[in-house]
Parts: sequence; C-alpha cells; structure tokens
Amino acid sequence: MVARVAVVGAGVVGLATASHLLRRRFDVTLIDPKPPGEACSFGNAGCLSRASCVPLGLPGMWKKLPGWLLDREGPFSIRWRHAFTLAPWLWQLHRNTSMARVAAIADALHPLVDPSIDKWRTLAQWADAPELIRQEGYAFAYESAAAFDADRLGRELRLARGVRIEVLTGGAIGEYEPALAPSITHLVVMPEQGHVTSPLRLSRALATKLQSGGATFVRASALDFDVRDGRVAAVVTSGGRVDADAVVLAAGAHSKALAARLGSRVPLEAERGFHVTLANPSLTLRGPICSGEGKYFITSMEDGLRVAGTVELASVDAPPSYPRTKALLRGARRLLPGLEFGSVTEWMGRRPSLPDSLPVIGRAPAAANAFFAFGHGHVGLTTAPATGELVADLVAGTPTPIDMSPYSPERFAH
Repeated sequence: MVARVAVVGAGVVGLATASHLLRRRFDVTLIDPKPPGEACSFGNAGCLSRASCVPLGLPGMWKKLPGWLLDREGPFSIRWRHAFTLAPWLWQLHRNTSMARVAAIADALHPLVDPSIDKWRTLAQWADAPELIRQEGYAFAYESAAAFDADRLGRELRLARGVRIEVLTGGAIGEYEPALAPSITHLVVMPEQGHVTSPLRLSRALATKLQSGGATFVRASALDFDVRDGRVAAVVTSGGRVDADAVVLAAGAHSKALAARLGSRVPLEAERGFHVTLANPSLTLRGPICSGEGKYFITSMEDGLRVAGTVELASVDAPPSYPRTKALLRGARRLLPGLEFGSVTEWMGRRPSLPDSLPVIGRAPAAANAFFAFGHGHVGLTTAPATGELVADLVAGTPTPIDMSPYSPERFAH
C-alpha cells in the first residue's frame, strides 16, 4: 500500500483531498507557496450548490463573442490582447455548446455537485468547524422578464436532475427577501442549496486538523517531478525534493505546466473572478442572491457582505482589472437599494477553467502513481469533498462509486 502522498496545492480541493487521504491513514505532505486556502479558494462566493450542473458553454454562446470583447465590465469578457492566444480554448468551448454535449456535461457534473452539502458537513465536523456550513437556499434575482426567459435552459437542466426550484413574483419576492429592490420581476429560489460563511476559515480549519493529524505543509513552489520507470519518485520544489510514493496534482490554475510534465497537455486557462467585501453592512441576507443579468452573487459572510463573480479571460499572469469590482458594487446597490456599509476591499482570483466545464480527475498518463485533481472552474468549493474522496479511492486502488471517464485527462488527447 502507498504510504507517503504528496499533494501539490493547498487550495480547497487539495485540502479536501489531503483530508480524505489522512482519514485513510496515508502520510500526507501538502506543497504550496502560499498559506492554505489563500489563493483562488479564498475569494469565492461561498456557495455549496447541487444546482451547479449547468456548464459555462451553452447553445448560441458564440453570438455573444463581440459583446465579450467590447464590454470590459460585463458578466463575461475577454481582454483584447489575449484574444488570439485564447482562441483555441474558445473554439473548444464552442464545440461543447451543442445540446447533446451540454446534457452530457450536466450529467457528469451532477454526481460531483449533488452531495456537496452532506459531504462538507462531514468534513467540517471532522475539522471542528460545523457552524461554517449553512443550508438556507439561494436565489436568482431577475430585473426583467426577458432575462428570466433567457435562463430557461439552465432551469430545465437543473429540474431534469432533481433540483428543486420555486419561481416567485410580485409580493412573494419581498416576503422571501425584504432587502431586494421592488424592481425585481422574478426570483428563482433553490431552497436546497447551501453556503459557507467563511471560505478562508474553512480552509484553515482543514489545515489545522491536517497538521494535528500529522500532515506536513511545505511552503514552496512545485517545479517538476522526478519520474523514474513510469513512476514519480519525488516532487522537485523551490525548497528541495519531497519524496513520495504517490502524487496528487491539485494546483488549480497553475497545474497546466506540471500536468504536461506528467504526460497530459490540458487546455487549462485562468478564468479570472473578482469580489468586493463590504464591511459592517446594514443588512444580512437569508442566503446568497445571484443577479440573473450580471451573474454575480451577494453573500452574507463573517467578515461582511461579499459580492463575487463574473468572468474575465486573460493570461494567468495578467494584472487585476479592478474596474470590474466597481461594476459589482454598482450591481449590489441596485439589487439592494437600502444597502449601507463601511470599508470596501477588492480581490481577484484565477479559476482553473477547462472548455468543457468539467474538472480533470484521474491518473496521469506518464506516471502510474500520479493523479490529477484540478480544473474545477466555478465549482471548486462545491465539488472539493467529492473530488477528494474520488482521488483517495484512486490512490488507495479501491473502486470509485461513479464512472470516472468524463473527467479523464485523456479526453483532450484527440
């Protein structure tokens, strides 16, 4: 049996994977240049969504490309200077927008997102932080009937996979959430959804539990792998070698070059997301609210009201584009007209995004003892515990409860 497992990446997927490995009595080392949970995992909207089976690419998306290039503050934008290098990724995104592909992707996402709350409750209880997991639903707020109608396909995909949906209009909207603007025409409520009141504290709780259980954290960058006879003998880091009997690559948006060293060329790009956190807000939401038009979430968290979301495609090293956070703030004021607050903090993170909206979970092609767990896009927090369990099964050599072929790195080989 494998004894020593090196997990490259201490974001929420890496932490959840390491937690499941430690619970199975593996000797675990996590490698990351940053403290646990302080990269992309820090800034998400906190949603635990079994409704997140809808892929990024949907039919007719290509018609919106001119708008993406022209609107720097829209829900989906592309930086002009990066448009040429992103063209292959966008083409693959387009190839995944047929109804047949959309349905297949939704089916593959469903077993990862559906058990999210139950699996997070188990991990949070283990990490002595059960209070962080809440289940109070969330809602999509639409400012026009046209926007509500435009999202019909998403609702159909969710309903077909057992997601409970309630559509409110008129006075029922204010009864559900009194803080919402009276101009909201439709509120699509998904009462089964959950959220985390502090994604960073959740990551830190897992890290603390891992350390108390004997896991080691190495603050260094993974640079390469020492591969011998088709197996990884060690991870080569900026701080030296980390010997291992198995390796899990869970480095988020920084996984692309390392995956290539293990035999897989994946079309991974950095899909940049933003948030603003408003300290001392004058109101508390019962659950997250998503703008139907802007595709950003507003979530009450321990450190304030967080407005998070949107998509900007650019290189992984491109500097932040903080005018987008100003748009988030304007949107929050429009949806919540009574909102007042104190200081404002801005943040940008890099989601690890693949053009078919599915993560890469599976064995590396060039090393029998190396495994991938990256590319979760918008659903990293939601799918982290299910991913961690699946990877622990693969490392242990035990059967997985679901078909792993949709997540295989080999799907990009052709």
